[in-house]
Order: sequence, then C-alpha cells, then structure tokens
Amino acid sequence: MVASADEAVRHTIAWFEVNSGWAPPDHDTLVEWVADGVCRCPDDCIVAPDAWCEHGLASWWLVSRALDRIDEHTRRGRETG
Repeated sequence: MVASADEAVRHTIAWFEVNSGWAPPDHDTLVEWVADGVCRCPDDCIVAPDAWCEHGLASWWLVSRALDRIDEHTRRGRETG
C-alpha cells in the first residue's frame, strides 16, 4: 500500500519502466482537470490532483510536479557546474 505522494510517484516511475504506451496529458488538459478538482493517473484511474489511485499510481499532476523538480535540479546543476 502506498502511503505518501512521494512513494506514489516512485511507484509510478517504476510502473512506466514496464508499461509502454502511456503518454502524459498536454498542459491545457492537466490545467482543466486540476481546475475541476480531478486528475487521471497513468492507468486512467480518476483521483484528486494531489492523490494516487488504489493501484498506487500517482496522478499526472503529482508526476508532472516531480518531473518539474527534477528538471529544475538538473538546470541548477548545469548552471553551477
């Protein structure tokens, strides 16, 4: 059982490694979902934007935030490196 958003994101990234055919929603779709108070997970379950489904997969909003943090960390590393 997944107990935190960080754990759900890690679980989702591991899921991506063995499940092909997924694609993140475009930015406008994600914004629309969040404005409606819902979000999909990569397996198409519907949850709150800051939640994860019963299968332990994070919402696309959580995944997107995690990827943004990784991008920012990488960008800062290049600037100081």
